Amino acid sequence: MTQQDLSERLNLYEALSERNPRDGLISVARTYLYILLDRPQDALKSALEASLSVSSKSLRVQLAIALGYYVRNKPSEALIENRYALNIDPASPLCHLVQASLLFGLRRTAEAKLAFLKCLSLSTDNTFLTDLRLRNRKALCAAQLQNPLLVAYSNLRLHVPDMTEDSVQQLVEQNPTDPVLKVLLASLQRRSGKIREALVLLETGLAGYDAFPEKLYLLSKIYGDQLGNHEKADTFVRRLLEVDPLNDRATGLGSSNLDEETMRHITFIKSLENLPDSIFGRVLPVHELEALIGTTQPQEADDTPTPGEKRGSEALNRPFTIPGLPQEPPVPAVEATPSIEATSAEESLAEPSQPIVSHMASLLEQAEVIARDLRPLAGPTPISHASAAASAAPELPVAESEQSSVAEPTPDSIPQHDVPQDAPREADSEPPAGEPPEASLESPRVTMRQANNLLAESRFEEALQAFLELSRES
Repeated sequence: MTQQDLSERLNLYEALSERNPRDGLISVARTYLYILLDRPQDALKSALEASLSVSSKSLRVQLAIALGYYVRNKPSEALIENRYALNIDPASPLCHLVQASLLFGLRRTAEAKLAFLKCLSLSTDNTFLTDLRLRNRKALCAAQLQNPLLVAYSNLRLHVPDMTEDSVQQLVEQNPTDPVLKVLLASLQRRSGKIREALVLLETGLAGYDAFPEKLYLLSKIYGDQLGNHEKADTFVRRLLEVDPLNDRATGLGSSNLDEETMRHITFIKSLENLPDSIFGRVLPVHELEALIGTTQPQEADDTPTPGEKRGSEALNRPFTIPGLPQEPPVPAVEATPSIEATSAEESLAEPSQPIVSHMASLLEQAEVIARDLRPLAGPTPISHASAAASAAPELPVAESEQSSVAEPTPDSIPQHDVPQDAPREADSEPPAGEPPEASLESPRVTMRQANNLLAESRFEEALQAFLELSRES
């Protein structure tokens, strides 16, 4: 309903209240409308006026007073008034829901949890409460496995109860002040034909609950169906309609005794109490009570987004990771090289954990050996000179070292590992016959001496290319 509809309805019920000040249904409807229009002071005033004008006990009026104090932020006064409502109907799920909300606001969480579970256990024709029960059925079933009292509450209005009379009798002995268990035991005794025992329990054991709707309902059934006293049975039905005409028991028994205007008021109040716009769902902390029994988890005060809440741009820019595995930092992209270059680079590593500079020096030494084998000099060049120069050189980045170590490969540049480096070389002995002397090796472009000088100056890449160029001249 819109605010305009609520205002029009409120004007109507204010006029009806002036004409029928003792009608409890009109006062309850007016109180609900004040609450929905955010006028808590007027709501409480309307409910208190109704309690003074109604001649007999009325469950809905008492419940409206409790809601009036609640919206006025007076939980202690609301708790007292709601206890009066529970004394009228201890089996009202709406009263237990209000009780749970008030106890939760007073930080009495254990009592609030039990009251809310009692509310969910009691069956009703209210669609708001029925939906609430279905939504919390798993938590309710788990609680009933631990607390048989909740199972007894759920058996109260079943057509075929699944609890035996002996088990309920044990619960009554354990909880002698619980009126719901007593009325359940009387119902089971009536079903089994123990009429006298049921009447004694209802009239004596529940003497302080004269307006208990479930008690009035059972008395009307016993006197009307079992004893045949229909006149006395009708007395209990009329009394039930006075206490709470919205009770589902009263709707089934005494709808024929209600006039058309009263039925319209009942229909309107039920529309405010039922789904989807229940006044109890708007006013009471239902979601907090559901979190209290474990149905929903309260939100944590954390700004970190969950995987489902990450934005699209962040998800696209974020690299894919596998949970539980350590992730390495990203390596700069290296241009693709032919497979023969990758093979030669892998085979040239004597040890996988060897530093890059040592690996570079090893490649240069091997290139120098190859060049000597092809063009031997008069005197051998010591290898320790290249090793000392390589050890003094600074470390190179990973990408540059890989590119320099595999640049312009030829089949002759692939190192030969099957020949140990410390074996005696033919280049260190006599030069082969028919070979030109050392002077013939000098060319305008590059000489062995220039290659050695480049190696001594730590110009590794140029030295490697010089040695490779000397090897190609063969």
